[in-house]
Amino acid sequence: MKPQSPHHIRMFLFAALAVSIIACSKADDRAAGDTANPAGRDSSELALSEEGIGPVQIGMQLSEAVSMGVLSENPNLKPECDYVFPAVGSGIPEGVSVMVVRGRIARIDVDTGAVTTDEGAKLGDSEQRLKTLYGEDLKETPHKYIEKGHYFTVSGDSASAGKALVFETDGQQVTMIRGGRLPEVGWVEACS
Repeated sequence: MKPQSPHHIRMFLFAALAVSIIACSKADDRAAGDTANPAGRDSSELALSEEGIGPVQIGMQLSEAVSMGVLSENPNLKPECDYVFPAVGSGIPEGVSVMVVRGRIARIDVDTGAVTTDEGAKLGDSEQRLKTLYGEDLKETPHKYIEKGHYFTVSGDSASAGKALVFETDGQQVTMIRGGRLPEVGWVEACS
């Protein structure tokens, strides 16, 4: 057998070291949570409820959510009522916006099919599917602007009293979902 040159041995050791470093790095990321996703979740794990979405909870201070790295700061935030958006890398998908009233998270609006409710409802679902999922807990009212559209409201249970989910439809399908505290979750014109 021909002896290996020092160059070949160094290349082998370098390759082995590189593989070890990569493997350890991936194991550390799994153990500590994904550093690119401070919430430690991906969007497929997030469900909207009347309590919030993932680490963004109704009633929490905006400053807390910003320091956690899940919401972006809005330097032009109107103190009475305004919106902020998920931070890049937070794991919360585009199409989610967060209403802030006097420094506290009041409601979460969803206009993306990447987010479902705890029960599995999502944008594009039929009104009939909502009725099947929520049954008698669903309260139906006419939409303010869409002739055949509706608002379907599910009020929270005793543990989440004063909060609700609201589904907007065009008369056939869900076009928007919002969850949060009353009265803000029911505001049709949002902060207007």
